[in-house]
Amino acid sequence: MKKTVAVIGLGNRGTEYMGFIKAFHASEVSVHALCDIRQQALDDVAPKYGVPEERQFLSPEAFFAQGVLADALLITTQDKSHYAIAKQAILTGYKLILLEKPVSGVKREYEELRTLAAENKVLLIVCHVLRYSNYYRKIKEIIASGQIGEIVSINHTENVGYFHFAHSFVRGNWRDENTSAPSILAKCCHDLDLIAWFMDTPCVSVSSVGELGYFRKENAPAGAAPTCLGGCRAKKNCPYDAERLYIKDPFYKAKFIKYMKRTLTGKAKNSRRDVMNALKNGEYGKCIFLNDNNVCDHQFVTMTFKNGATAVLEMNAFSDKMFRQSHIVGTKGELIGYGTKLKMHIFGGKTTAVHTLSPNVGGHVEGDIRLIDRFVKILCGKTADLTDVTTIEATTASHDIALAAEESRKKGGAPVTPGNG
Repeated sequence: MKKTVAVIGLGNRGTEYMGFIKAFHASEVSVHALCDIRQQALDDVAPKYGVPEERQFLSPEAFFAQGVLADALLITTQDKSHYAIAKQAILTGYKLILLEKPVSGVKREYEELRTLAAENKVLLIVCHVLRYSNYYRKIKEIIASGQIGEIVSINHTENVGYFHFAHSFVRGNWRDENTSAPSILAKCCHDLDLIAWFMDTPCVSVSSVGELGYFRKENAPAGAAPTCLGGCRAKKNCPYDAERLYIKDPFYKAKFIKYMKRTLTGKAKNSRRDVMNALKNGEYGKCIFLNDNNVCDHQFVTMTFKNGATAVLEMNAFSDKMFRQSHIVGTKGELIGYGTKLKMHIFGGKTTAVHTLSPNVGGHVEGDIRLIDRFVKILCGKTADLTDVTTIEATTASHDIALAAEESRKKGGAPVTPGNG
């Protein structure tokens, strides 16, 4: 008999994960119930999965009032709602929950979820998808093997991409830390999770500097208007022009946001007129200099670990492509990673290219697909092995470091002990 999942939050991540379930696991798992605060989202998604009207809900309250509706639950809503929905899911009786990151920007909240999950014997998995890709698993395997010795330092950079940062953190849902989270948590808890995973020892000190430096009204060019389609005289030479990014750029130049029309309009099927109207009247057509955004566009985080090893994370909005790069230095050798290309240098020995079998298919490589594959295996009882599964217990270290980084940044870079806030 098929296992069932319910999904709360039918945005890009939720529908992507449902798509993976349907494409790769349809014989084992079906989507049984849906919840979203937008009727349009339910109307667009429910027919694709054969979810009847009686199992469609317009609020988490209405959803949970029905008790446990499925064998597992996916929570892929906006950041600020994660804590309350996950808490209610546990109290309602769900035993297997997949929760989008970040868990919460409040330490008390994610610690409460960790405690509740343990007390109620709930497997609460956080979507730190990078750990599941072959690329990062290969790095972890090499570190664990001792081939490069003991880790001395990690230098890791998250190049967000100028277009991605503008879409998500200047115009989009993550532009205001008061309604989402600081960018170092919302964007880089993935990266902090990797660093903590690689180090495998507690972080004892964090120092951070950074700011919102560029996407500010002081930097608006002459002739800028509140919206790109509202008479802006600077749009011709602006790489952030919304009309260019979402409509005009030819296919060979298209960034991923060219295909985000559902995000712009809220509808699955869109005409050019729909998109133009959204850019004229919605958030994604606003000038990147004249907006209400307040999250950092660049930040450095320096970490010291219990064994004396150090790490540096750079989050940078200003790159032409989205990619991560890592330099992991050990006592016997080093790993240098760029995108999905990895090289290992053994001191006094040879340099080798490490084959990771990871396709270069975006910022998460193939981690999203492999996360869902692992989730389905757990759901269907095909594995009891939870090694390196990103449970709530395993992933709170990344949140502790992120919150410590923000505290340090606001104190001018003063050292902060993570977990003490």
